[in-house]
Amino acid sequence: MKPRPAASRALTMPRSAIREIMALAAGRENVIHMEIGEPDFSTPDHIITGALEAAQRGFTKYTPNPGMASLREAIAAHVSARTGTKIGAQRVVITTGAVGGLFCALMSVTDAGDEVLIPDPGWPNYESITHLAGAKPVQFELLSDAGFVPDFDTIEAMVTERTKAIMMNTPSNPTGAVLPAGIMERLADFAKRHGIYVISDEIYEDIIFEGEHVSAARFGLDDRLFLVSGASKTYAMTGWRLGYVICPEDLAPVAAALIEPVASCASSISQKAYEIALAGPQDCVAEFREIYRRRRDILLDILGNTGLLPVVPAGAFYALVDITDRHAAQGSLAFAKRLLQEKNVAVVPGITFGPSCDRYVRVAFTTGDDALLEGLTVLRDFIHRP
Repeated sequence: MKPRPAASRALTMPRSAIREIMALAAGRENVIHMEIGEPDFSTPDHIITGALEAAQRGFTKYTPNPGMASLREAIAAHVSARTGTKIGAQRVVITTGAVGGLFCALMSVTDAGDEVLIPDPGWPNYESITHLAGAKPVQFELLSDAGFVPDFDTIEAMVTERTKAIMMNTPSNPTGAVLPAGIMERLADFAKRHGIYVISDEIYEDIIFEGEHVSAARFGLDDRLFLVSGASKTYAMTGWRLGYVICPEDLAPVAAALIEPVASCASSISQKAYEIALAGPQDCVAEFREIYRRRRDILLDILGNTGLLPVVPAGAFYALVDITDRHAAQGSLAFAKRLLQEKNVAVVPGITFGPSCDRYVRVAFTTGDDALLEGLTVLRDFIHRP
């Protein structure tokens, strides 16, 4: 007898084209990488040194499922200071990357058949995690004419009795939009009126070029907010895989329990490294941000007057670039593959961020200035060619 079939939930999970392009690019030489959404700098030396010293002292054991008490307290104090809202350490759960926080949040509140409102364009893992939870992703379109800011009048019509949560991301991957206070306040009002949870992805909170980062934590959502962030983007610590989720107090134990069967706990060394990062000098945060600002301005120099840039990124380190000038028929995935094969420039096809996004490719300005300048110039000319 043959083995029984694999799990349909796993087989039908939506896959991200980001990894597909990364894999294709990895097999080529001299590629200009504008597909990778991670800082190109190393983790600051004082963080690495502190983590190494902790490891040498024997700090290599398991921690409790929700993480080290001292780190949870440090995160609670950090978020409280930034948002002006008192956050108790008992609400903090340390996770394996911010994606672990998103997983714990969704798994804590969704059952099979529930619906989750997610942005389009939006990071593809929102959809895949929702799918794995057995819930239904319901995508609300973000229009470029509105600056990729959500329209809650439109979202109202999507709410059903099965709606359980809404996901929001500011600053945004892939659009670079920074949601203003008025929109975040409307998000809070929307969640309260409909009795749903808010899962707010704020991992790019320290990378802001215009305006300010407005956290969902400011608007009295304590009983329904999952706020997700972490070390990866702020401190160039992507490979350390250290994130957190701040939960409603009664659901923090639920989120912590979900870590047990999939990870037991986040890496103890990574937890210590993040504790060192939060307590140490913050010059690196400002330095990294200014490097991204300079690269964002290179993007504007090359694409700003071409009609190819629907929105100027105000935060994070991404931009969507419109390819419909001469390439609408082929779609963004075929375009990205051709660009890589013919010009050795890697970008991410927009279709991976939602059905409305096939007219775009995403660029990440996380590579060196000279390579970025060359890659963007090649992309511009490739779009405009017959």
